[in-house]
Amino acid sequence: MANYDGMTPGEVLADASVAEFIKELGLGIAKAQKELDDNSVRQMQAFTEVQDSLGERSLLELGLMPAFYHYQHADVSVSLQLRLEVGKTDEFGFSASASLGDTRQQSASSSASESESESGTRVETREARLEYRADATGTLTVNGTQVVPAGQTPRARLGSLRDQLVGGQGIEALVYSPPDAALTITSDAPGSQVVTGARSVAFTFTTTANGLVAIRDDAATDYVLNTGTTVSTSVQGDLAAYAQHVKAQVDAAGGFTTTLHPPHQAGEPQFGVYFDTGKAEFRSADDRRSLTELARAFAATGMRVRLEGMTDRQGSAQKNLALGEARARFVRDFLMANGVGADRIELVDSRGEGRARDAGEDDGTPNQEWRATSIATPERDYYWLSLRSQGSALLDGVAPDLQGGGDGNGFVFLWQPASPDLSTFSVTVEGQAFPLDGAAVAGHAANAAEAYAHHLTAALNATGSLRANRVGHVVEVMRATDTYDVKLFSATSAQLELTGSQGLTVTQQFSRSRSRQVQSREGASTAVAIGVSVNKRESRQFNMAVTGNSQISARLASVPPPDLFVEAIHALQRERRS
Repeated sequence: MANYDGMTPGEVLADASVAEFIKELGLGIAKAQKELDDNSVRQMQAFTEVQDSLGERSLLELGLMPAFYHYQHADVSVSLQLRLEVGKTDEFGFSASASLGDTRQQSASSSASESESESGTRVETREARLEYRADATGTLTVNGTQVVPAGQTPRARLGSLRDQLVGGQGIEALVYSPPDAALTITSDAPGSQVVTGARSVAFTFTTTANGLVAIRDDAATDYVLNTGTTVSTSVQGDLAAYAQHVKAQVDAAGGFTTTLHPPHQAGEPQFGVYFDTGKAEFRSADDRRSLTELARAFAATGMRVRLEGMTDRQGSAQKNLALGEARARFVRDFLMANGVGADRIELVDSRGEGRARDAGEDDGTPNQEWRATSIATPERDYYWLSLRSQGSALLDGVAPDLQGGGDGNGFVFLWQPASPDLSTFSVTVEGQAFPLDGAAVAGHAANAAEAYAHHLTAALNATGSLRANRVGHVVEVMRATDTYDVKLFSATSAQLELTGSQGLTVTQQFSRSRSRQVQSREGASTAVAIGVSVNKRESRQFNMAVTGNSQISARLASVPPPDLFVEAIHALQRERRS
């Protein structure tokens, strides 16, 4: 049955099928007429059959004819009564009771409870979110305690905010993501020395010689490192042993620090960028330099890379998932800033502490191995040997030189030392030109990549519309109004109220699940009890009844059979006699 609440009378009649009922009564007359016609035809047998009792004659021969009947008049009358009842009931009840009692009992008692959501053996971490403008100069207040970020760049201020919050105020971790809005950035400096992207400027030159040797074949090969150093190698029986042999021979020649990187194996990273607990930024300048060398090699060879951010099992799984994602994005952005194409980087969804857990690490165990972003090179099925000069050693006139392509063993990438004077060039950001300055500053030598990055960062931050961070030789660029997405994690169920100012906006407070009840009696005390109940009930009832009567009145008339019908009967009779 339909929900008749709100239906019109016509809609109700249609649903009750009254029209169908009347139609069926009318069709009954037509069906009855058809039966009468069929009966008249069936009489032919009886009127033409010869019967012994009639002197071997038929009824037709005796002059009898079959009769035809039809309705000369037929009436259909219908009387119906349709009753529909729709009942609605809405009930709302409210009751309150109060009692007041006076007691003289000397006692004191209190009880408190706090509820926490748990997963396994852990307290489920609560999350708050902030929007931190790149030009923010405000403070964050936590339960009335003001935290003032310090620093000249957005990253520095966010790092200061994290260092002050984590470990106090009930904050477990602070994880942030930089703005991803693209800007128009160009430079008239040589592209081999200044690389511009949608959000970065990188000064890609070094003061130390670096190289990369591809080891594809277990074959005797002479490697020329420079005009004064040639390293000879011999066949070793398999590629793994030969690669170790090459490394040992280069180490024996002196002048270079070497690292051997094995071929890609499914599920096994070939390189790693490591992080401090709770952070997604370089631990040291040496870590940054190592990744820079890899980035330049990836850019030069067009190598495809796969990144996965990870954490150890310290802290909550929820926090570790966000931190793993931030670590992978940090490495991706740094590779892109150094010229690696976005289409050559695959970012694997982070599992946070998942890899550490699968490896059998206990909950809460610190382990530097898992505080990393792994870098895999799925297309590489051979060894790489990286070389870095320990001092003044050069990689000059190298052989075999495969930088233009080719198979076999040889150098596939060189990064030669340089200190260019770029003072006649500039970088343009969103239409604003910034002359390049390589003056010695903050311990960086004149015309060093870090010196140029330092001065450009300062110039950008001096404007009203742009902001920048310096990550070694890379300058991260953004608009002053662009925002960082900041996530705060807390494993305590205690109340935490956040308030931001001047560019720091709290977009999501920590959810709170807390209840507390306190009763106390001391000396003559009064206890008040109040009870309140509220209930609401809604119901709908439908009832439909159809009553009435119907009547059909009709008059039948008998008429002689048509001549054609009589002739057909006579013909049939003659046929039977013959």
